[in-house]
Amino acid sequence: MKYIAYGSNMVRSQMAQRCPGAKLIGAGYLEGAQLEFYLHATVERSRIKDSRVPVVVWEITKDHEERLDRYEGFPTYYVKKRARVRMKDGSVIEGMVYVMRLIRTAPPMASYLQGIRKAYQEFGMEDDIDTVLEPAYLRSVLRPA
Repeated sequence: MKYIAYGSNMVRSQMAQRCPGAKLIGAGYLEGAQLEFYLHATVERSRIKDSRVPVVVWEITKDHEERLDRYEGFPTYYVKKRARVRMKDGSVIEGMVYVMRLIRTAPPMASYLQGIRKAYQEFGMEDDIDTVLEPAYLRSVLRPA
């Protein structure tokens, strides 16, 4: 199964702990989406033209999915959806993505944000730090509690 990660599960060391043996397919973008932080990361549909969220796609097993379900608080905190990713090489992959269901109006912890920033850098998506990650963080800080 293809799993689309946009938050801390983009980080190789995090996935190695959560889903030992998961295979990295590559990096790409969830087009027509916007990154948001409600304590943790989520993706939402965007009305902004050319909006996209950097992601990493993993090949996972049923056991990995069950582990992620527990970690992500499925189905209370996050639900699962199907989505398409435009990979950096131009190909399209369809897979499963977790989308937040239980909204908490708080910004993410600095260490959580830093992990995602490092993943953007690792996968050659440095420009998206200023155009996707930082604006999402700023929205979370300015959002009324």
